[in-house]
Amino acid sequence: MALNTRARPSKKITDNVNWEIVDQVDKECVDRREFTLQQILSDDQFEDTKDTMIEQMTGDKVTVKYFQTSGFNKPILVKNREDLGLEVPPKFHSRDFGVEDLRSYIGARRIVDALDTKTQETKSMTMREWCQYWIVFPRKRILNGISLEFSLTKLDQHIVPPKIVRQIDWTEKAWPCHLKEMQKDYTNKLEDMMYPKVQKFVIMSVANSYMDFHLDFGGTSVWYYLLKGFKVFWMCPPTDKNLKLYESWVKEEGKKKFFGDFAEGCCRIEVTPGNTLFLPSGWIHAVFTVKDSIAFSGSFLHSFSIENQLKVNYIEDILGVLDVHRFPFFTEMCWYVLDRYVTCLTGESSLDLPEEEKKRMKLERGDHIDPNKEFLYTGLVSEAPAVPSKHVHLTQEEVRGLGFIVMYLYQKPAELRHVPDIIPEPAKLIAKVRDLVMAHKDDCPEKAVTGKYVLRWTKKDNVEINFKMKRLIPKPKRKLKHLKNPFQKNYQKAMAHQRGLAEKPNEAPKKRRRRCMECDGCKAEDCKTCPKCRDMVKYGGLGRLRQSCPQRRCLKPQLPVAAACSVCDLDAWGEKPDPKKVVDYAEHPPNLYECLKCFDIRHPECCEKQGEIISSLP
Repeated sequence: MALNTRARPSKKITDNVNWEIVDQVDKECVDRREFTLQQILSDDQFEDTKDTMIEQMTGDKVTVKYFQTSGFNKPILVKNREDLGLEVPPKFHSRDFGVEDLRSYIGARRIVDALDTKTQETKSMTMREWCQYWIVFPRKRILNGISLEFSLTKLDQHIVPPKIVRQIDWTEKAWPCHLKEMQKDYTNKLEDMMYPKVQKFVIMSVANSYMDFHLDFGGTSVWYYLLKGFKVFWMCPPTDKNLKLYESWVKEEGKKKFFGDFAEGCCRIEVTPGNTLFLPSGWIHAVFTVKDSIAFSGSFLHSFSIENQLKVNYIEDILGVLDVHRFPFFTEMCWYVLDRYVTCLTGESSLDLPEEEKKRMKLERGDHIDPNKEFLYTGLVSEAPAVPSKHVHLTQEEVRGLGFIVMYLYQKPAELRHVPDIIPEPAKLIAKVRDLVMAHKDDCPEKAVTGKYVLRWTKKDNVEINFKMKRLIPKPKRKLKHLKNPFQKNYQKAMAHQRGLAEKPNEAPKKRRRRCMECDGCKAEDCKTCPKCRDMVKYGGLGRLRQSCPQRRCLKPQLPVAAACSVCDLDAWGEKPDPKKVVDYAEHPPNLYECLKCFDIRHPECCEKQGEIISSLP
């Protein structure tokens, strides 16, 4: 009989994991995996490498100076968020705070991407549906709410990322401020974005959910603050061997092996409430949720891991990852980063606005302004940094990274280079970057450690909360009645390019049907025993679900009076829609129907093909 060489399991995991449910999940996944969750949770073989592979630091040590020195090549665990610049309201830490409170900040119709632990496939749910799933026990499936970006929602102003992220994030330091300020809507649709909207996520994971090994999109680095719960991470460094193994592992069919068993340098770390984890670019990781968890996180690109960021993008190209699952505008971001380095070090920007936009800005703010500067330093022209009089030393990661970006853009086909519309002469920009790389190839690594990031919009690089929250685009001093601003629409079209598949809708269709009040379901009474009845306030519940009893399901749902045909825009009686109209349905039955597949509403005579009319739902 073989000897059992496994080490003792962690006491934290032993005390907190519900082993009965874990064993049940393992039995359901026996045809999909060659390993069991109970096995990898009980095994401490990855604990030995934790001390050498992970940096445990205090918040005041996580600075630009540290990144310039280390290059940010190891995960960082900060056990207390003090001195980190990460701000979360105190009321969020209360015991009563949960997903229902998050819904009030984000909205009930926002879409959550939920990962099924059994199949490792994602499905979309509205926030309302997710809350219903979260509070009802026992849970039939184990889902992991892995993706919900909440920038520009009510929750946005309450969560402030760590200071180091605000100092080095390319979205903050390289993407033109004017474009970011143009984003008014909180939508996550790619065609409506004016900047990479990936800076703030909320992750809601139920107990015993597992997310297998993966790479974060675009090779982004991630900050991860655990508000509630308990999580276990397995992480593998982005060595060439591990990245090749990962590529083969994703492609293989059939049962999946545990990637950490054959990857080099795999380590495990337990994250508890109040901990902040910084995950570098390219680290391949898996996550198990021990207790119901709520976490805030954000993805960011920066100048100290350019090589790994590009490697991950190459892997995404090879694996055929869809655009909707990749970093938005990654190639455009590379162009803006090159221009920012040239601008900050030499004062020569390659950005040039269209003539219509220049004319519009001069009409708004006067003929004395430089439209290009106003566009770059929106509202901050007087605080723009001066061109350095002395040679600025760059870190080796930055110098090599700029060269890698040029190679990355050069090898792409012309139609996939995605040059921003406001960089009219990309060849000149590339030539300037090459000269810049040659001028800095012998920079001293010690002199490059200054504690100051090269990319900045102001002299003092002010990233304080009050500074960032103030409105940067000033209003016109005089009203212009007939002045139109076509730039936003034109820029969105230019940046759309030819993205593959359309984005999943960010909002669920409205429920437009109403009760008929005549069928058996409408006339039935509440059963008072189902979860929805028990949740009703009149039966002593909390009133969170706000759903009717399934026994009272309407069999003949009706469209509202103001519903209109999508073809002729007339209501069910051939007139202009009026929500105040009073109609006797018995004498004047409606002639408007809704498709059960696409929810389109039309008159039968307005349809190209006649379908089957169903008088009651199945």
